[in-house]
Amino acid sequence: MYSVPRDSRLRYTKSCLFDAFLQELEVKPVPDIAVVDLCEKAGVSRKTFYKYYSDPFGLLLSMQDDLFVGFKAELVDIPANIYDIVPVLFRFADQHRLLLSATLMHRGEGNFIDRVIRYLYEAYREDWEKANPTMSVEEVHYLFYFVTSGLVGILRLWLLAQTDKNIDEIIKQAETMMKIATPA
Repeated sequence: MYSVPRDSRLRYTKSCLFDAFLQELEVKPVPDIAVVDLCEKAGVSRKTFYKYYSDPFGLLLSMQDDLFVGFKAELVDIPANIYDIVPVLFRFADQHRLLLSATLMHRGEGNFIDRVIRYLYEAYREDWEKANPTMSVEEVHYLFYFVTSGLVGILRLWLLAQTDKNIDEIIKQAETMMKIATPA
């Protein structure tokens, strides 16, 4: 967990539920995960589960919130350069493959990928505009979303198609595509 609650009981409960959810994700998709199974694996009551989450999708969203905190922390010292950000994003995804795969399959309001794209755009918009002085603000906006959506597409293909490429091969593939897609 990246967002660690101060209360030790809450920290323990959420940790147990997060672990149980990940165990369930290894064998079934989110819509097939039953609250009773999560509670049994986590060693918590259904009442406790419903105190914090409305259903397994609510738990998934909470885990995405936690993951997003961790991802933002990874970017703190990274320059505003997509070539520097890509390895960080892909390595982070590699560390959290199971959860991110579930996120990509079950997109919803506030999902991790959409939040990452919005965050990166807000954080690096001015740098992209400076790097592309012949483009209008609107064109830079489209270029940014084109490039980042392409990266998400590569990430999605890699995570969901379970290709045999390792993380370094995927990063190299993504960097090659970015060089083709972005002006020099």
